[in-house]
Amino acid sequence: MMSPAPFLLSATGSGRASAYLESGKIVTFRGRTHVTWLDTPPEGFRIKIRTLHHASGQWSPAVTVGEAVDNHGGPALTVDADGFLHIVYYSHHHPFRYHRSVRPNDATEWGAMEQFGCDLTYPTLLCAPDGTLVLSARRSFEKRPWELEVWTKAPGRPWTRRGAVLRSRQPNYSQFAASMVWAPDHRRLFLSFRIYEMPDYEKKDAVTAVGCITSPDGGETWTRLDGAPLVLPASADEVDPIVCGDSREGRIADTGSMALSPAGVPHLTYSIKTPQGAETFLAVANPDGGWRQICLNQFLPMQFRDWAMVHQGGVAFAAEGRLMVVGTLQNLWAGEEAWGHPGTEIAQFTSRDDGANFTAELLTTPDPKVPHWLPNLEKPTGFNVMPAQPGIIYTAGGAGAGLGDVLSNQVWWRPLA
Repeated sequence: MMSPAPFLLSATGSGRASAYLESGKIVTFRGRTHVTWLDTPPEGFRIKIRTLHHASGQWSPAVTVGEAVDNHGGPALTVDADGFLHIVYYSHHHPFRYHRSVRPNDATEWGAMEQFGCDLTYPTLLCAPDGTLVLSARRSFEKRPWELEVWTKAPGRPWTRRGAVLRSRQPNYSQFAASMVWAPDHRRLFLSFRIYEMPDYEKKDAVTAVGCITSPDGGETWTRLDGAPLVLPASADEVDPIVCGDSREGRIADTGSMALSPAGVPHLTYSIKTPQGAETFLAVANPDGGWRQICLNQFLPMQFRDWAMVHQGGVAFAAEGRLMVVGTLQNLWAGEEAWGHPGTEIAQFTSRDDGANFTAELLTTPDPKVPHWLPNLEKPTGFNVMPAQPGIIYTAGGAGAGLGDVLSNQVWWRPLA
């Protein structure tokens, strides 16, 4: 049976040990749960993985898969129908590194390393019915707008660039926070995103748009949710955003990983931060278009309802269809930086009626000096089976001052009730 208690995976986690939230890091398959994160032992950035054996409730020792270039080089993990694990990691504006496990459902040994891509960051990794791996990642350029690319790897074949799906409207820094998930037919793909663009890099102005697009053919072609075709790569002007934000107007949007209900309905979360605070919403796609949007702050325990919810987290459905949202809340004063704020805690929201009602609880014990943040949910990526108690990993400790900081943060595993 799955361990009912939180478990300390590491005491040498990086400043972004469990980031980024679009990169799945937990896979449950045939009595085992494999968990991966970005560690910083004295020798530098390393990708670590451990396995929970359900029958005994025991965790394996940590295994080192490979190194990462800095605190952006964390892993994405998936599993195929035969149980072989697949992992992508390392890069921050570099080629990715990829391995397949030597044995099915076993993270102790990995095959030869393959490199692919150019100037890629933030992998999201899925496995198609025929064993083809599907990956999305940000592509950066020196003198043109940055893009979100899709790559595939058929069994026994090299990685192949399929093309760009999204493109920034600005030539400066951009980020896409793309989360992908299969429909119940395991053929249609959904991709949610938060496009973050900087019209003035020196002033750090930011324009954001949160939305969702779909592919009926495993990533070959893409449309809006209403079926309207997209000319790729599409910009924020063309994707029918759910919500937008502009820092010059005091409004920034963020998002986490998405999920589909057992009936195939997209669910995603986003937050809106203003000088007055931040609220997080669950957005549920309506069958006739548009989105039903539910503010989650109202369900927090009373003593935390004046805290900001700058969203980091995501949505998951347990094996029996129970809806769970995990997000972060912050004891944040006006003008304070939200990223890595020490007053950050993790909350779970649970609904048994598809969002009509929620119960909420804190998963971490408030500590004004240590942020508990970057909760990364298990999500279905192809052939992992969502358990009755899906788990999260999260980081306890600060972000650090720079990309290369070697820190001693705690990395925790916790099953959700």
